[in-house]
Amino acid sequence: MPERRLGALVAFLAMTAGATDAISFLGLGGVFSSVMTANMVLLGLSAGQQNGPLALHAGAALTGYIVGAVAASRVAAPSSRSADRLPGPLFAVLVGEGIVLAGIAVGWEIAGAHPSGAAQVVLLAGAAAAMGSQSAAVLALGITGISTTYMTGLLTGVLGDLVTPAGPAVGSRLRLLATMIGGAVAGGITYAQAPRLAPLIPLAPLAFVIGIAARTRRAGRGQ
Repeated sequence: MPERRLGALVAFLAMTAGATDAISFLGLGGVFSSVMTANMVLLGLSAGQQNGPLALHAGAALTGYIVGAVAASRVAAPSSRSADRLPGPLFAVLVGEGIVLAGIAVGWEIAGAHPSGAAQVVLLAGAAAAMGSQSAAVLALGITGISTTYMTGLLTGVLGDLVTPAGPAVGSRLRLLATMIGGAVAGGITYAQAPRLAPLIPLAPLAFVIGIAARTRRAGRGQ
């Protein structure tokens, strides 16, 4: 797959991550579905404050992320990419992520857009598992310095590019940061204005990525 098209698809995945994080933070217990550094800090904070609900939610997110990342890593080990399409295992991971997020949307609707109790924890763990699988899939692409969830490292890379005369990756990294923030904005606004539609915000860019990847795979087989 051409680098420019691949970079655009990865940017849409960053949008999915931003939207999922926003919805998880606002509606699934005040923790994140992809920012595990923050969740580990919250887990430690919960111990210091003896905050059981915070510990439960941070632990559920961390566990879900680990499960998703491990499962996806076993399926989509780093390998050479085709020049015109995503490898089958990577495509399968993205489809699996879409299925999980669709299931979360169904559970969210059943809970009346305001899940609580055990349902909230299960949906949070599912969202984190989806983000873990996405992170593993992007890592398997083998693009140096690119992530859709680890934005602290990405920001550091942007700053390094800005002070280095030959920093060719700054544009793609800035695009990822912008789309992640855009996804978070869209997720937050939708949660506030039309909470029932909130889970569809991360699904939309992911569905676009899957659709483009499926079309390029069919075109590649037809050649």
